[in-house]
Amino acid sequence: MARRTILLSVDGTLLVEIDSPIRAYAAMREGREEAPLPVPDDADVTADGRFFFRPDVHRALREFVADGVDVVWNTGRLIDPRALQALAAEIGLEDAVRFPDAAELPAPPTDDRVDTGPNVMWEHWKVRALVERARTLPEGDEVVVVDPILDLEGSRLPDGLARRTKRPDAAGIGGIHVPDTWGLDLWGVEILREWVAGGAVPRVWQYALR
Repeated sequence: MARRTILLSVDGTLLVEIDSPIRAYAAMREGREEAPLPVPDDADVTADGRFFFRPDVHRALREFVADGVDVVWNTGRLIDPRALQALAAEIGLEDAVRFPDAAELPAPPTDDRVDTGPNVMWEHWKVRALVERARTLPEGDEVVVVDPILDLEGSRLPDGLARRTKRPDAAGIGGIHVPDTWGLDLWGVEILREWVAGGAVPRVWQYALR
C-alpha cells in the first residue's frame, strides 16, 4: 500500500509569532513600524503569549495520522527534542507527529534558517534530508513538505531534486508553502485532505495569500 508522508515545520506553520523581533528589525531597517499580528478568530495563543496556533488544524493532523498518514517533524526545534516534545504536548500533537529516525537525517538538524542562495540552499539539513528521501522513495509513495521557506511550486527545487535523485520532475514530492505570518489554516488542511483522499500531490506557494 502506498504511503503518504507529511514533513511538518513548526515556526510559521503551526506556530506564528505574534510580535516578532525579526520582523520588527526588518521593518526598522526599512524605516517603517511593525505592529504585532492580530490573532485570527480560529486561533488560540500559547501559554507564554508569544505564538498563535489553530486547534482545528491540529485536530485535522491527528485525523490524518489515524487514517495512516505518516506525519514527521521537520523543524529546527529538533535540536532540543525535550522542548519539542513539551511543545507537542501543549498543542495536542504529542501522539500524532513523530520524530524522524536517524536514517532520515543525513545531516543533523540546526535552527539555521534556510538560505535560498544559488548553491548554499542545497547544504541545509532540511534540503539534504528531502533529497535523500526523494532518492529512496518507494514507487507509489508520496511526500508533502509543509513549510514557510521551501517552495515546491516553482521550478528550482523540483528541478534540483530531479537532477540529484534521477527522479523525473521529482515525482511524488510536493509541498505547501505557508505564509509565515499566517501559518497553516483550514484551507491548507483541505489541500492536504484532497491529497490524502487520493488526489494529486500538491505543489502550492503562499496559498493563503491568493
